[in-house]
Amino acid sequence: MQRSSTVDKSLNILEATRDAGEKGRGVRELSRLLSINPATVHNLAWTLSYRGYLSQNPKTRRFVLGPACQQLASSQSPWRDLAEKAGPLVRQCQRELDESIMLAALHGNEVVSLVYIPSTQALRVDEPEVMGDRAYGTAVGKMLLSSLSEPALQAYLRAHPPQAFMPRTLATPEAIRKELDRIRKRGYAETRDELCLGVSAMAVLVKPQAHAGIVAGLGASAPTIRMDARLKQTTLTVLRRFAGLIDRADESQAK
Repeated sequence: MQRSSTVDKSLNILEATRDAGEKGRGVRELSRLLSINPATVHNLAWTLSYRGYLSQNPKTRRFVLGPACQQLASSQSPWRDLAEKAGPLVRQCQRELDESIMLAALHGNEVVSLVYIPSTQALRVDEPEVMGDRAYGTAVGKMLLSSLSEPALQAYLRAHPPQAFMPRTLATPEAIRKELDRIRKRGYAETRDELCLGVSAMAVLVKPQAHAGIVAGLGASAPTIRMDARLKQTTLTVLRRFAGLIDRADESQAK
């Protein structure tokens, strides 16, 4: 049976990155080490990054293994357990709002999607699986960042220096801290044209009682043109209700 050269190259990139440890490897180094064209390494590495199997340090441009590798290695991880138990409720939430719904959690400096159900509407929002370097531009990301201690937030900001994706992006540590303080006080996060023009979102925290120490975020994204004051209030009400249901359902299923 013929082997796939693309799969081979992708696995070689993952293994070479793993062997480098926390230092990671850059595109040119991987190209030289593996004798693969730099353009091919770049394309494969970015695909692996989009899927969460690699993460790139924005300062050094070097790649390290991403959270999806650890999730894959640990099939019984509490995250996977939470995703399985919360999945039906996330789907119910999506059906009720008919907007794109995501349940996500923090893994180090990454925001990782656990369950994602896109809207069935023609005009909808599609989310990437990993968004650590853009968390401060998303509602679910900001909600999760608001749960961090100050040292953990400092570590996140060092790993992902803020940048302005859009004119309304929170592009400085000071602006991000101020926003996170507001989120803690009001209990929800929202964005409007902060990561992408025409995309708005809302999110709340999920604290599954059967998984102590795990904090997740439940968010809904919609085209800004639909996210008026009425939909915002409806979305917040529904998200809060399902966040509570996920908490309690997770606890009851664990007993």
